[in-house]
Amino acid sequence: MFRSFPCQVQENRLTSGIHSIKFSSMLTNLRRRTRLIMIIVAVGFIGGFLLGGTLCQVVKKRATGQKNRMIESGIVGTVGGHKITIDEYHNAKAYITDKYRQENQLRDLESEDYAQIEDKTWNFLISELTWGKLLKQTGIQTTKEEIIEIMKANPPEELRSNPQLLDSTGRFDQNKYLETMKNPRNQTYFTRYFQRLAEMLPKEKLRIDVLNSYRVTGLETDDALLETNGHWKITSLYFGPQLLTQKIEPTDEEMLAYYQAHPDEFQVHEIRRIRYVKFPFRVTHEDSNDARELIDKASKELKTGESFNLTIVDFSNLVPETTSVLFDLSRLDKATQDKIGELKPGHYSKPYLTPDGWQIVMLDSLRHDTVALRRVLVRIKMGPDAVAAIRDSVRNFLEEVKVGDFDSVAKSMKLKARKAQPMIDRKPNLAGLDLSSPTRLTNWAKRARQGEVMDVPLRGPTGYYVFQLSHLEDAHILDYEHAKQRVSWRVRQAKEKEVWLAEAQQAFTEIRAGKTFEQYAKENPKVETATEEFDGIQTCLRRKGPEFAGTVLALDSGKTSGVIETNWGAFILRCDKLSKTGTLTAKQFSQQRYQQLSQQVLQGILKEPEIHDYRDPFAY
Repeated sequence: MFRSFPCQVQENRLTSGIHSIKFSSMLTNLRRRTRLIMIIVAVGFIGGFLLGGTLCQVVKKRATGQKNRMIESGIVGTVGGHKITIDEYHNAKAYITDKYRQENQLRDLESEDYAQIEDKTWNFLISELTWGKLLKQTGIQTTKEEIIEIMKANPPEELRSNPQLLDSTGRFDQNKYLETMKNPRNQTYFTRYFQRLAEMLPKEKLRIDVLNSYRVTGLETDDALLETNGHWKITSLYFGPQLLTQKIEPTDEEMLAYYQAHPDEFQVHEIRRIRYVKFPFRVTHEDSNDARELIDKASKELKTGESFNLTIVDFSNLVPETTSVLFDLSRLDKATQDKIGELKPGHYSKPYLTPDGWQIVMLDSLRHDTVALRRVLVRIKMGPDAVAAIRDSVRNFLEEVKVGDFDSVAKSMKLKARKAQPMIDRKPNLAGLDLSSPTRLTNWAKRARQGEVMDVPLRGPTGYYVFQLSHLEDAHILDYEHAKQRVSWRVRQAKEKEVWLAEAQQAFTEIRAGKTFEQYAKENPKVETATEEFDGIQTCLRRKGPEFAGTVLALDSGKTSGVIETNWGAFILRCDKLSKTGTLTAKQFSQQRYQQLSQQVLQGILKEPEIHDYRDPFAY
């Protein structure tokens, strides 16, 4: 894993004529956008995942009801109307595993790696099936010839500055690049580049189609520029509770009539309260010691005169990096930055701890903000015994809670029962929970009975979770006695509003007849007057609310509004001055609007389908 090296540039070799060229095999920009497998033949490739394979251990071995029937029929889960077979899942997992190894340059995979691969496989299938259906519906396709032409015209960014592909004037030489593409020894690199383009291109085509179907109008641009660049100076008259001459007390008859006429105002939503215990993954003291002992052995080997490259081969958990790797110095973890600051080119550090494990670095060169180095990395891995112990604890908890109280069992195991966000009207709110399969919790919670414990744990990156539906409150309308206080407030508010609205309408009549704000305020001291300035309509919206801000937006200099009604009072506004002070341009707004629209449309048409996950959380 490269959490501490987010800007790494892996160096491989390409051959161009007689030249040996070093370049990055990680297409950073494309990888950041890549979520799908090759979509050259989108539907066909998805169908390929339906072919045979061996039984994965991700299927839950014990289940009841529908889940059991699904498992017996070889179904791992469903996405929309598509049933994911064991073979389909197995083939997708094989692809993700290979991709994971390539991206992270790992020699061997550990339990946390396999867990990430399972998560990535599941999310990949959800994305693949969702996008595949959409691309099929829209008829968007890509061809091999189309992608190759894009490859020819758009070299990877890392190659554009490679000295071996520059001409005598220092400019990128397109002919050298095309010769490099043709060389059979470079096939692996350009196959990956082809795949990344194939994965990205259909989505990009759809985004462009969405944008091309919309045009920003001149009126829309003018409104947007005014909202952002406008500066308003506003004088207001405020009519509110301060105008009341006596306290208003509604009668029982008025309250009952209001309650009966407005039942929706006293609707109580269904609330499902969920709590959980967490069994965290923890690296043991033995796990840490094992990693430290191994890095110390590497250090001793270096001190005996062994070459750094051979030490990498002998000890590093990464695929051997026997040539320098380029990093953006500012993006390295602080410990590595400090070590580099102490080293001279050609020297290596003592072992030190990073977020990824114990490490020894060899500084090859440092130029400006780019550092070239090699390293021996020994990850601190959670051993299989530790993982097995956690799973045993989860199983014991699930067994004991079948006959015992959730809180009591948690306390006996020194676990703390925590509250999750409640589910209101069966709408999920998983804030604070990082789960590998969140829809599995949502699907269970929608149908669970009060006090029920989920019969399988859910896994997240940092541990296992066991959930209980602790309380269920059905949707209902509050009875009159319980709603009485709320009804009283609503009736009182309505009657008070009648008073201040009448005052505001009278004031508007006088102002329209020629009386100024200042004259009216002097004659009616209980009416509050204020002069405020607002830079941009969003400032006004935050400070005064939508009714006030919407009216301000419609006013020109010297103009007066009608009566603005809100739940807390009424206003009459006068625009003393309107000027433009902001810097947003029409071109900038148009670009922002297109980007915003494309995101909104894609989010709308890529709504997550109904998902059911039958995998066994204990199997990875």
